[in-house]
Amino acid sequence: MKYPYIVKSFAKHVLSGFKSPYMVMFETTLMCNMFCEYCIFGEDGKFNDLTTRAVRERILQRIDEFCDMGIFALSFSGGEPLLNPLTTEYIAYASDKGMWTSMPTNGLLIRKYADGLARLDMLEVSIDSLNPLRFAKRRGVNALPRIIDNLDFVLARRKAFTTQVNAAVNLENLEDLPALAQFCHERNLVLHPEAVHNVMRGGELLPDAELHGDEIDRVEKYLHDLRAKYPKSVRFYDHYYTFYRKGGFSPDFPCRHPSKLISMKPDGSIHLPCAFMTLYKSQAPLREIFASEEARELIAQEKTLWDFCKGCKIGCPYEVSAYANSPMLAVKSALNFLRVP
Repeated sequence: MKYPYIVKSFAKHVLSGFKSPYMVMFETTLMCNMFCEYCIFGEDGKFNDLTTRAVRERILQRIDEFCDMGIFALSFSGGEPLLNPLTTEYIAYASDKGMWTSMPTNGLLIRKYADGLARLDMLEVSIDSLNPLRFAKRRGVNALPRIIDNLDFVLARRKAFTTQVNAAVNLENLEDLPALAQFCHERNLVLHPEAVHNVMRGGELLPDAELHGDEIDRVEKYLHDLRAKYPKSVRFYDHYYTFYRKGGFSPDFPCRHPSKLISMKPDGSIHLPCAFMTLYKSQAPLREIFASEEARELIAQEKTLWDFCKGCKIGCPYEVSAYANSPMLAVKSALNFLRVP
């Protein structure tokens, strides 16, 4: 059903010389109802100014602008995106336009919004372990049985392999992954294990939660063995561990977030250079923003490394950067995404 939009989108990117953005990360809210030990979020709150008519119309207009530019994918993020009650309306609007849509969620509210989430091309639910005690320690909420029940309820409305379990991996939960892979295999889910990484936002860092030295090698080998056993269910980017081992983004592997991944905040404002640090923001029309001198100057600097980027290994900018930095890596990443050995 979305093929006509995909063809038009590709044509627009060809005409632009593949210089225009192809994905949007829309943080529908910066609040969360979990308190994960490795995440900068962890606040519950109100959303008075996010659900006004003016903001709703601004977001719908933004989606029109994304389609006009030929942007292919829209990821609904957060915080916990479903804490904004308009999120499923935005999903439906983007899907009707033809955009490829995805959303990571902690799973606490997916039963409530199950019908709306059926429109997503990829639903991503965060589960690090099927051990209830370990889950509660890592996520700050004793809610694993509820999340699994919610997930099973939602799966009745979704096609096979269009729902993904995201597992943040370190040595603490590494040996929990086979049970999680079997869980995904039985339900026709995709398991996406990704090494825990530090998350910076506005210069603020949590205590170091990353893997170091031989820990990286151990996790990588474990995941390769797990994928060999569950080739239809487990996917991860092979090159990510080389990138992780080398310390994240660098002049040799620059972050392409400024030019390829648009950051949109809950009020519809566009932020550069990325979702985690703001040097420029605007409510102007999208084409006007990317034609502005301020945006062009920031994008021109993406091949260098801002001080706040040092050590960044965050998965979403890594993914778009892998596609943009190397044609061969783009092909390999696509095969990883499709779970092709």
